[in-house]
Amino acid sequence: MNARILLLAAVVASGAGWMGARAAGSENPRNDRLLAAPEAQRAQGLGNSFHRGCVGIEAFPMGVTTSGRAKGYAYWSVRCKNGRSYVVQIPPDVKSPVIVVDCRALEGTGHECFKKF
Repeated sequence: MNARILLLAAVVASGAGWMGARAAGSENPRNDRLLAAPEAQRAQGLGNSFHRGCVGIEAFPMGVTTSGRAKGYAYWSVRCKNGRSYVVQIPPDVKSPVIVVDCRALEGTGHECFKKF
């Protein structure tokens, strides 16, 4: 299964678990570090992390899943200088990979980038 399908499956499967963003202390250390960083550093760090030519200019914390198989997964939106936008799935286990998908892939799923859940 490719990364896009895995991310979309997690988004759809977690549906009811999208009860809102948790504050720092979310049991997801990567998410907690991002929340503690200054806005410009968040955008730059996320944009640089996935090597798609993204110079991050805005980072938006969408939320952290609170139940189900994706419990503790953090979701961020990143807007790039080139006009592209991505959703970033950050698992709580630092050994698990971050998954990045173009925001257009969320169309028709009931979820959107740059929107809290």
